[in-house]
Amino acid sequence: MYKKILVAIDDSQTSRGALVEALHIARTSQAKLYITHVADETMLNIHGHALSSVINLENAVATLTEAGKKLLEQAMQQATGVDAEAMILEASNRRVSETIADKARELGVDLIVIGRHGQRGLATLILGSVAEQLAKISDASVLLVRKH
Repeated sequence: MYKKILVAIDDSQTSRGALVEALHIARTSQAKLYITHVADETMLNIHGHALSSVINLENAVATLTEAGKKLLEQAMQQATGVDAEAMILEASNRRVSETIADKARELGVDLIVIGRHGQRGLATLILGSVAEQLAKISDASVLLVRKH
């Protein structure tokens, strides 16, 4: 039986499925649920030099964070009857998977729930998906939720 669950969400369909699964498990297990979103500024940092003349990077990071907060607010509305806490995480020049794994370790979670996008291609081949990386490096069990 799980006591602490972390679900990582973004604005994808598989992420919405992961949230539904995590809420169900938390309700049936009477577990604490941490609903997280990672504000990933990696792409901004990679392209920062090229983009700095076009956009204000500080404003772009703030926009990412605000969008993440809105996602978390919507998720918390679905968490009725669950001991849930929302938190925004910042990747800050780290992989998203490492950011999630470190927070899960810090919180002592038993289970991490995350959507698996199921995308293929060169980027996934070279970098791997966040979900797959997380399954490799996490100390907790990881439930990968596919689109259904």
